[in-house]
Amino acid sequence: MGGQKIIDKAMSPADIVRALQAGSITIAQAQQMFHGVMPIGDYKGIAAILDLDKLVVQPLIWAEKQWTLDKVDTRNGFCTVNVPIGSAVSSVHSAEIPVPEGEVWYLCEHEIEIPVTAAFAAADVLVNFRVSSFPQVAGADKDYYDVNDPQVYLTTPTAGVPGMVASGGLVATAAEIAAADVHDHRLVPIGHTAGVPDLGDLKRDFRDGDELNTELRLVGGDTLTLVVTVLTAITAGAILPVNLRVWGRVGKLLVS
Repeated sequence: MGGQKIIDKAMSPADIVRALQAGSITIAQAQQMFHGVMPIGDYKGIAAILDLDKLVVQPLIWAEKQWTLDKVDTRNGFCTVNVPIGSAVSSVHSAEIPVPEGEVWYLCEHEIEIPVTAAFAAADVLVNFRVSSFPQVAGADKDYYDVNDPQVYLTTPTAGVPGMVASGGLVATAAEIAAADVHDHRLVPIGHTAGVPDLGDLKRDFRDGDELNTELRLVGGDTLTLVVTVLTAITAGAILPVNLRVWGRVGKLLVS
């Protein structure tokens, strides 16, 4: 006698779904076949595989926002970079705000500040911060600010922005730093001085439409990293402090 060809007649998950849709098997039979690997439900009398993300995870995200277990302010949402005297051109200096393990933060407002440093001289600096939960760029955490965004200015509160320039202003000059506090402002409509856009409030808001349009959610292990890059000359005269502050609340972690 010739050899017998053995055919595997076991049903794959895809076969089971097709059989359910065709009505060839019952929901009870399908549940037995899956042995608990894939939950099967009944929606309006039709067999359905349940989407656990939509059913469980997403509602939990909304629920955890309703809890307020603590504040996030300058006691836990603060870091400082101290750029040493003699720092070289293109040198990068950083500090982090870490989210503690087991916590979830919902951040509303943020602020970069360079306190007036009268003795600081020579170097201009580029300042930004990075968000670890964003997609990485070239293997590094993504900068929060787009350096070409014309709506962001790192400047003194009274300087104004003379004319509309093609790129943003995340560079603080040595002259600005020596003259007054420097913050990351946003532009507001032209005010009392013709052709000179006024600057908005010091604290910026993640919930604004030109930012995230919602709070920034971070979980334990996430970080915000303040980054200062020396641009034009070796720093001189004084150590340069640069601060990052965020404000918000600690929710109840329901989804890691």
